[in-house]
Amino acid sequence: MKYLTLFIFMTALAGNAFSQGVPPAPELEYICELRVKLDPPLTVGQTPRGLRRIIPIIGGTVEGPEIKGEIIGGGADWQFIREDGVAELEAHYQFKTDDGVIIYVKNDAMRVASPEVAAKIAKGIPVEASEYYFKGRPKLEAPEGKYHWMNNTMFICQGVKNPLDVSIFIWRVK
Repeated sequence: MKYLTLFIFMTALAGNAFSQGVPPAPELEYICELRVKLDPPLTVGQTPRGLRRIIPIIGGTVEGPEIKGEIIGGGADWQFIREDGVAELEAHYQFKTDDGVIIYVKNDAMRVASPEVAAKIAKGIPVEASEYYFKGRPKLEAPEGKYHWMNNTMFICQGVKNPLDVSIFIWRVK
């Protein structure tokens, strides 16, 4: 009887939660563009997960309404290309703001493109961003102070592969 009562109670709670409908979608607030300069890829080769590549991050810029800075060399984008051609990316790097604060970036992303578009991207040929899917979930870590809010915020990003670098446009999920 105790379990039946609990089941009825939990069902009633669930019914009340669902009867309120779907909440509105979260709002987005544009934060910045990271313009990331890259060295040529280092190809590890075929692994059980796919073709493994490491792309050194050698610099770049940060530009947004409330933040500016420079990307510090020394990071990399560890990626693999799956059998279906999808690139799964995990980049780790850092930037220094104009006011001297170092912010760590870890971005998990995915780039999906047709074989023809992927071949153009690999050769550095300009491709419209609308021709492929390049989205990610960056995490930003900052010390105490002006940028500490980044530690408690979810972000999403849109990547654009340029001939000489990559633009990462970041939005805060409010």
